[in-house]
Parts: sequence; structure tokens; C-alpha cells
Amino acid sequence: MRITTLIENHVNESQPELYAEHGVSFYIECQGHVYMSDVGQSGKFAQNAARLGIDMARVEALVISHRHYDHGGGLSTFFAENSNSRVYLRAAPGDFNYIAEDLEGQVRTIGLEKSLLKAYAHRIVTIDANAEILPGLHLLVDIPNLYPKPSGDQRLKMQLGDVKVPDTFAHELVTVVEAQNGLVVLTGCAHNGVLNMIAAVQQALPQKSITAVIGGFHLGHEEENTIKQVGEELLAFDIPAIYSGHCTGDQAMAILSEVLGERFHPLFTGLEIKF
Repeated sequence: MRITTLIENHVNESQPELYAEHGVSFYIECQGHVYMSDVGQSGKFAQNAARLGIDMARVEALVISHRHYDHGGGLSTFFAENSNSRVYLRAAPGDFNYIAEDLEGQVRTIGLEKSLLKAYAHRIVTIDANAEILPGLHLLVDIPNLYPKPSGDQRLKMQLGDVKVPDTFAHELVTVVEAQNGLVVLTGCAHNGVLNMIAAVQQALPQKSITAVIGGFHLGHEEENTIKQVGEELLAFDIPAIYSGHCTGDQAMAILSEVLGERFHPLFTGLEIKF
């Protein structure tokens, strides 16, 4: 398996020609298949792909981890460059708008473009149960609530008309790809908590070991002790490799690196991961 980070928050110092932005996108080659997870917040992921010699037309399935702009904002570009792939989303709990509200009550929209989803409805598949959608590509929606969710989620809400309620993150899923030597778990932003996502994988695929966890962990608003606890739990899972960045936060990444040691690896645009 080879996973190429098409875009991420952090620049690649050895490839300064590649764009970075707040978002993630992964190109996944596994056992003769080509999949993708997320498309960042703009079309820059595709420009990076072109510079890396990657052909978007080869992608057989695109999974959007959750309905936020920094993971699905590049969808229009993907549809323009790939005419066949299905796009997989978790079924949304109602016709909500997804928003972020700051301490002063200022609101900004962070959801996907509804008109685009409607225009390409024939290519979009909504998932409401755990499923292996293609060989070795599992999407999990049964995420337990065994561990606390990130506290930074409190500013993220769903709005319908004038009513605003906390985001339940029932639109988030876990992507799992089977490598020859184990499972690779892609978390997106892990709004449900990275530990809960790992537990979801263990419950759904109990006979298979986890080789790596890759993605954002949304720990940028957590206290140092909380981050250390997450790191210690990750260590207890005995997963050989943890790759994180995006919404994890640089301070949290430094703490996780201290706790996890050589198991921890920072994400950056252009990073190629092989299993």
C-alpha cells in the first residue's frame, strides 16, 4: 500500500512547489485499486497531484470523512477531473447547515456546498451502516462513545432556520483500508475522538490488527494533560505507526511525539507513506 498526502496544513520543505492549506487529502494505492480520502478545501489538491504525476481519473472511490469544507471543499474539482468515481458520504442527520460559532457569537458556514451535492447526486452514495464498499475499503459509522470527544467541538454546531444545536458529528465516518500486514485507519478530523474511532475498528474488524492511524485528531483546544492521556491510550493500543497533523495542532503534535516516540510521524503535503 502507498498513501500520498495530496494536501495538508504543513508545507513540504523539500518540495516547495506543492501547495499547503488547512485541510487534508490522501491518494491511496492498495492491491491494484486506487482510492481517495478527502479533497481538502479547494482545488489545490489536484494541482499538487498533477505536479506529483498522479492521475485523478484512476480513482475508483472517493470517501469524504465528514461534511466540512476542509475535507470536501475540493469536490467540484474532483468531479471535473474524474468522471466515473463514486463519492461516499455518511448520511446526514437532517438538512442542517454546519457552522462554527466563536465566543462573540459570530457564525461562519463550514459545510459542503449543497447545490453541488444535488447536482452530482447521481455519483454520490450515502452510507448509513458499516460496509465494505470495494475490496479492502471499509467505511464505519458505528462509532462508540467510550472516550471523551475533543472539547474544541463545542464551537461547531448545526443550524436549521434560526435554531442552532451542537454538532453531533453523526455525519462523520471512519475509513479503513486493508494492507497486506494489517489495517490502516484514516480519521479525517476525528471529531468523534480518535480513540473512539480506533475502538470502532476493533469492534467491526476484531480479527485484524491495526498497522497505522492517519489523520487529524482535533486536539488543538485541549489541555496538556488531556493530550498526554490521549497519547498514552494510543500507546496502549500498540499501533506501530501514528501519522497526524491538520487539526491536531502543533503543540498537541509535539506532546504526542514525546509520548509516542518513534511511532509518531507528522503529516505534511507530499508525504508518501508505504506499508
